Parts: sequence; C-alpha cells; structure tokens
Amino acid sequence: MIGQTYSSYRHKRSFRKFYYIVFFVVAFFLWHSESLSRGKHESPQVTAPHLAPRASPERPDQAVPRVVDVYGHHVHNRESERAIEAVRDQQVQRRPKPPAYPNVLVRNDDPEIRKEAAEAPEELDESDGHGVDSIDAIRDSVGDAVEHAAKLAQAEDDDTASDSEHAAIGEDRQIRLSGDIPRKLDDTAAKQRVEDLLNADHPSKETQKEHTEADTDGEEPAEAHNDNTKHPIETLKEQTPWSETYSFPSWKECESIKDKADGLPDMFHMPFEVAVTDVKLEGWEDEWISKAHYTGPHLPEPKIDFVYNWVNGSQPEFVKTMLPYELNSSLNDPDGVWIKSHSSNRYREWNELRYSMRSVEKYAGHFANRIQILVNAFQNYREDSSSPITYGKQRPYWLRDDLEKVQVLSQEEFFGPDERKCLPTFDSLTIENQLYNTKSETDRLFALSDDMILGKPHAASDLYSPLFGPTLGFKDNAYNTLQPPTEKDAERFGEKPFLIYTSWLLNRRFGARKRKGQVHFGHSLSRSITKEAITSFPRPALRSAFQRFRGETGFQLYSWYVIFHYTMERHREALLWSYIMLRSDANEDGYLSWTERKKILRDLSEGMNNKSPETFRRRIYYRVADYLQEAGLESPKVNTDVLWTSLDGPAMIKDLDCDAFDTEDCLAPGFSMPSSDANARSPVFSSAAIFDRVARQSPRCGDCLIKLVLNRRRAGLGPMLPHPMKKPEQRATVIKALVKYQYTIVSPDALFYMVTDAEQAEHLLLKPYIRHKKKAGQICLNDDVVTTDKAELDQLQKVMSTLFEGLLPDPSSFEI
Repeated sequence: MIGQTYSSYRHKRSFRKFYYIVFFVVAFFLWHSESLSRGKHESPQVTAPHLAPRASPERPDQAVPRVVDVYGHHVHNRESERAIEAVRDQQVQRRPKPPAYPNVLVRNDDPEIRKEAAEAPEELDESDGHGVDSIDAIRDSVGDAVEHAAKLAQAEDDDTASDSEHAAIGEDRQIRLSGDIPRKLDDTAAKQRVEDLLNADHPSKETQKEHTEADTDGEEPAEAHNDNTKHPIETLKEQTPWSETYSFPSWKECESIKDKADGLPDMFHMPFEVAVTDVKLEGWEDEWISKAHYTGPHLPEPKIDFVYNWVNGSQPEFVKTMLPYELNSSLNDPDGVWIKSHSSNRYREWNELRYSMRSVEKYAGHFANRIQILVNAFQNYREDSSSPITYGKQRPYWLRDDLEKVQVLSQEEFFGPDERKCLPTFDSLTIENQLYNTKSETDRLFALSDDMILGKPHAASDLYSPLFGPTLGFKDNAYNTLQPPTEKDAERFGEKPFLIYTSWLLNRRFGARKRKGQVHFGHSLSRSITKEAITSFPRPALRSAFQRFRGETGFQLYSWYVIFHYTMERHREALLWSYIMLRSDANEDGYLSWTERKKILRDLSEGMNNKSPETFRRRIYYRVADYLQEAGLESPKVNTDVLWTSLDGPAMIKDLDCDAFDTEDCLAPGFSMPSSDANARSPVFSSAAIFDRVARQSPRCGDCLIKLVLNRRRAGLGPMLPHPMKKPEQRATVIKALVKYQYTIVSPDALFYMVTDAEQAEHLLLKPYIRHKKKAGQICLNDDVVTTDKAELDQLQKVMSTLFEGLLPDPSSFEI
C-alpha cells in the first residue's frame, strides 16, 4: 500500500531452490556427455536430409562421425579428417581391392565438404551446381548410371553386400579428383595409404589393360583384314573335271551350307573400282559414251555362247536317283500327289533340245561360240551289291561325242565350291543361279531352255552388241514389294513368289520402284554381271543352293529378274556416282561446298531452260541400226523394235515428269542457300549422303536429276561424267562401268505358248506355222499338260513331232 512503511526485519534466506538448479545442471551435463557418443552432424551448416540409408560401421566401437551431401552420399569434413584417418586405414586394409572410379560428374555446393583426395587415381571434372530442389530430376537422369558405376567399382560387389560396403563406394565416388600434386599430409599413415593405392592392382587397371589388348587386336593383323576382304560367296575358278567315281554329298554337308547361309548378309555392295577390273577399253568408248559419236574402227562381230538347261525326265536311272530326294522334300505329301504331278510334265522329254539346237545352227550359227548343255548326274545300276558305285551324266542319245564346240556339263562340273555340297538339284532356278560359273572364251551367253527355238535368221545384235549391250525384253506386269513377303505370297501361282521376293531385295538395295518381269524366252547375259548380281545377295543366293525342288522354301532368288534389273540399276547408279561423287565434288573432300552446289544448280537450270528432253535430246534408240553399221556390225534382224537404249539415259527417266523437281526436297535441306553452311559444315551436304539419297532413298529424285542434267546436251552421257583432263582416271573408271552395264530394251519378236493338249497344239501351232507358214523370231513351247491319258499323250506327241519336223527338218551337224 502506498505510504505504508515496513519494519527493517529480514527473513531467513532459503537454499532449496539452489538444490533444484544444481540438480538440473548436473542432469544437463550428464545428458550432454552421453549424447556425444551418438553419431550426429559435426557441422550445423549441413542440414540436408538423408536421401540414402545411413551406413553403419562394421564394428560399433569404430563409429566415425559422418556428414552427407545433398545427394545423400557420405563425405568427410576437413575438421574431422585426422580423427577419421585411423579408422579409414583399417577399413581400407579389409577391402579386397580398391574401387574403380567411374567418370560420373558430381558436384557438392557446400565448400566445407568438398575434398581433394590423393587416393583417387584420376580426375573428375566438376559439373554445374544443382540446387536441392533439382535432386529428384538429377537422380532420374543419372541415377541408373551412378548405380551401375557403383556396382562396377568393386569386382566382388554383389546384391548381398553390406551397407558399409555400399557406403564406402559412395564415399569414394564423391571425391573430386585433381591432376595436381596432392597437398602435403602430415600423417605418415595417410601418405603410405596414397602409395598403396597408387601401386595396388585393382579392377580399373585390369580393365584398362584388357581394353588396350582388345584395341591392339583390332589394329594388328594385316592377315585378319585380308580374310575379311574375301567375298561372302566363293566362286569357281576352274571347271571341275567329271569323274565316274564321284559320289553325291551327304545330307550333313548340305546342312552345313544352310548354317553358313544363315550367317551371311542379305546384300553386298561392290565398289565400281572393283567391278570394272575385267573391262578393257579400246579407245573409242569415251567419245561414244560421252557424245554418242562413234569414231572407232570396224568392230568384229561378237561371239556368244548358247547355254541350255536340260533334263531327260524319262531316263530310268534319273528317276531312281531323284526318288529319295523327292521323298525327303518338304513338298512331298503322304498320298504322293506332288511326286506324281511334278514329275509328269516338268521332266517330260519331247526331243525339244534336238530341234532347238537345229534352230541355233540354222539361224545363229555364224556368231555362236559354244553350245553348253547343263545336265544332271545319276547313279548307274549295279548288278550286285559287291559292284562299285559309279555315276554317269545325262547326255542326249542323238548327240555326237566328238564335238569340240558342244559341251555337256554336269552340275558337279560348274557349281561353286559351297553350292555343290547340296547336289543334286532338280530346281531350274538353283541351276540358273550358277550359270556364271560355266567357263568359256567369251563373257557373253544366251541362256535358254530346251523348249525354246529360233524361228528366223538372227544377227548377233539381236542378242548383244558392243555399242548397245544386251537386249532385254519385259512384260507389262511390274512388282514393287515394300514389305517382307508373307506366307500368302509364297502360295501365289507360278513365278510370282520369286518375283515378289526378288523385288523386295532389289528395293532394299536400289530403292523402291516398280520393276517389270522379264519375257519368258532366252536371255542375253554377261557372266561377269551375272556373277556380280547373284553374289551381291549372299544369303539369298546360298539359300537357293539347298533348294532341290522349286518352291521348297516358298521364296528363291529369281536369276533373270535380278540380273536384268541389277544391270539397269547399276548403270543408273554409275551415272549418279560419277556426277555427285566425282564431277561435282571437284576437290574430292567428300563435301559439296556452296561453290560446288552452285555448279549443280547451274547444271539443273540449264537443263530446265532447254526444251523438253523428249524433243531436245536426240533419240538414240531410233538409230540403233545406223550406229551399228558405222561400227561395221550387222543390224538386228529380229529384235528391230527398239524401245530404249542406255545411251539415252537410264530407262527409268523415259516418260518421267520432272517439272516439280525441288532441290531442297531431293538433294538436301538448304541445298540452294549459301548460308546453310556459312559458319560450319553441314552433314547433309556430304557427297556420300547426297549420293545415297538420290541413288537409293529417293529414286525418283535421282531419276529427275539425271534427266535434267543430261538435257544440257543433245546426245550422250557427257554432262554426268568427270572432267577428262582434271580427273582422267576417275573418268576412265566411269566409262568402263557404263560400257559394262549398258543395255537395250526391245519388244522382242517372240511368242510364248502353254501347251495343254493335242487339239490346242493343232489349232495354235500346227496349222499356223506349218500349213500357213507363220514365222516368229523366237518361240517358246511350255509343257502345261495335265492329262495322264495314254492315248491323249500319244496324240500330243505326234502333233509336237510333226510341228518340229515341219519347222526344222534338216539335221544339224551335232547329231549322229
């Protein structure tokens, strides 16, 4: 109360509250001293939560204060480094091998926990810093790599590794490595540990050693490299002599070819420099190819081989030899329907070969070089089991055996080293795929079957000429297989499965386009081109070898179709290769600079500004006979309806509309802009990339490029060729290629008949050709008879004999 006064009496002081204070202080110190034995953060700055389980030491009495970085990995603070060293030394001694340090870029933003560790064997660059908020994103992007690196760090790590082992890996991975000399350590043990780590054998050194040895192995062998340069399919170097003691290969040998075929690629690209090594220039070819101007001497008429694929299906020994292979064929059925049906007409003998050879001697004898008859071998009958097994080869009974000009070749004599391991074969496609292995003085051959005859006098130029190449005939139906053929395609009628399959292969090799089927008659071929075309598809070619009967696997490489279109595509490819890779790339650096691209643009502009190619360009195909006469060669007598020649350009450019040609779409984006590569080279302007684009990826673009560039000149292929003075060697290579792959497309004077019965044969063949004297340049008579009636077959035999005798009554010099 205000104003109240108190006495000076002082109460007695109490110490009870001090007892409580002392108690709490003592309790606090006791609690604090116990907490020091538990692991807690040494530094208050490290407040990030754990993102990985905290590792426990191997022994509790060796617990070490730890800190973690923002990625949840354990690291050491500098302040506690000395206290940790002793424990670390003991842990290192227990590790079987030090870890290999992966090149994982990791950064810790806290300068207090960055550390340079002398024990790390290499340097890791710091990456850009990342905030804590971006940890999840970082872990998503590099987590797998970090985890994989951690597993690779110790060779003996596995899924059952303890937490402490994983902690050690994470600990070492966070060390920032430096190429500088590490700072001087006062601790002798630490220095010794550095030396131990540097000198230790560990997985990273072993891996590096293995890599070095592997690299050395890859560079070392000249021999290994040479082995790889072998062609996937080995060809026959010399014709194999026939022997009666020959025996057919075992089933096991054929199976080995199947395994080898499965390991081969579908396609093989042959460089032009290699492809033309067999071509010899005589001096007139450059002027002829570049300007369509012939200035050479009179040329000799070419010699051409006539090669027959023939079989006498009526021979008992042949029938017996074929039977076990028929029974084991995938085409065989329990009721034997296939065996009965396929043998009745495919191997029926009407003596067609005799009359076909008469027609060759009568109408083409003056340029025929050799006649080669390809036949099957058969096992001779044995009188008893003790008699030795001998073999013979089929031979027409009427053929003289003293003829040097006529060769009868068994498959065993001309099949390749691998392909013969699956003999005998009864599949005509398999045999045709081996024609290039027949040996002769000339490269040129005319392949035909015994059911084909010549009906009029021929000139060599009806089949082949050195100015225009072989004559090719096509049907109207075309094929463009964009997807792998299916089982449904395999069930199509006749030749369609093989055309569909081969179209798919050609599309993959040369680009997708429609390609017409060849006419069903004799085919003018080059052995060297046939070899290149067939062996450029190694796996399909070798798979063809183990098909003993047509259709066993559904699909097969179709020889005529692939050879014709391979020839045409290679001629086109040679022009594009010449123009893009050699002519346009003037400095041969593999890149089309703006200066080089401007030249292409000027060429295209000039071609576009001229009149339409159909009126501006001289049509060489109209003047084939005239040019042949200038060279002293006989003009065609049968195949006079010439539709196109390769000297007019690739056949693909005929009737092609190129008004909408766009360099940006066809050649490369930005092709016509100098700024596209003003500051740096653009990979799209690589000459190889542009060549592949126009040659294979966009065939129509390549076709239009050729058509427009050729339209700069009235005739010849000169606008596509390298400069004759600046690049004479490259130009010679291109000329060789264009001579080798040249061709002429004709509408052949040929008629094809499918003979079904006697009445039909009388109406379509006997009356027109015998009674009314009808003539055709070439006639093909395909046996399509299905009847088994003996009387009907006898009548058909009489009609066919009368037809042949009426057409070709005079025996040839080949007959006995």
